[in-house]
Amino acid sequence: MGKKPEIVSVGKTPITSITVKERKKIAKQLAKEGKPLRNIFPEVHGKVVDFITHGISDGILYVSVRFTDETNFSLRYAAEMLVLGADLSDWKTGNMDMIRDYMKPLPR
Repeated sequence: MGKKPEIVSVGKTPITSITVKERKKIAKQLAKEGKPLRNIFPEVHGKVVDFITHGISDGILYVSVRFTDETNFSLRYAAEMLVLGADLSDWKTGNMDMIRDYMKPLPR
C-alpha cells in the first residue's frame, strides 16, 4: 500500500499534494500541448528572455521581447474602427422610426 498524500493548507483551503507519477503525467501533457505552439515561432524557442517592453504609439500597440543574445521579437497590433451602419431615425414617439437607411449593417 502506498503512502497517504500529505495535506497542506493554502490559507484556509486544504490541498492534497500530488504524487511524482502525477507530476510526470502533467509535465508530459504540458510538453505535448506546447509542441504546436513552439512551431508558430520556431526561431524563438529555447532562447532566454532578457526583458519585455510594450507601448502605444499612433494607435499601434507594440510588444517587444528582447533575448539575452541581443535579438528582438516584436508584435504590433492595430485596432481599426469600421462603420457598421448609418441611418437617420425619429425618436419623438419613444420608438425608433426609421427615416432613411444609408448603409446596411455589415455581417459579423
